[in-house]
Amino acid sequence: MDQPSRGERFFFFYSLTLFLIVLIFFPLHALINSDYLPPVRPLLHVHAIALGSWYALIAVQAGLIGTGRAGLHMTLGKASLVLVAIMLPLGVWVSYENMVRTGAPQIFLVNSVNVAVFAIYYAMAMVWRKTGALHKRFMMLASLSLMLPALARVTYVLHLDPYAALPMWLVLLFALPAYDLIRERKIKTASVVGLILSVVYIGVLMSIGPPPE
Repeated sequence: MDQPSRGERFFFFYSLTLFLIVLIFFPLHALINSDYLPPVRPLLHVHAIALGSWYALIAVQAGLIGTGRAGLHMTLGKASLVLVAIMLPLGVWVSYENMVRTGAPQIFLVNSVNVAVFAIYYAMAMVWRKTGALHKRFMMLASLSLMLPALARVTYVLHLDPYAALPMWLVLLFALPAYDLIRERKIKTASVVGLILSVVYIGVLMSIGPPPE
């Protein structure tokens, strides 16, 4: 595995940014726009805890590598398989229940695509877990693939156009190749894969269309 370096700080702060967006804006949206929330059930709380745990874990993992604690990092990485096995089906099921409740399939379809993209990046990160340059970027891309719902909450809380979530997501996406260019003078393979898959991803989302008002 690649030796830890100062460059790991970028991945720690990147993952921390994702975690803070999730941690801050999901609860804020629930407080400010409570009239628009679905009925609160224990399943939703479990879903929220699982999702929040993923983003907390990814920040902790980046921090562990940055401080040279690779052994604990690998142990938690194995444990992440259990978290992912819980988190992904829960996300799909919650979205399905939302579709049944509202009669609008768009959120279910979009979140199903998000889960599928996450699974692809996560699988690649695990396959190349001994190649640090690939592993850490695929993990960041996996985490990013689930961020649109959180960024949508940012727009709700700040009273922005809901479509502003996409430019926010693109800024986070392009931060990875931009970092590569600044530090390495070239875009790393994982970042190139992320850019290519993102074109397909955005095309699929646009074909699904927005949920009804």
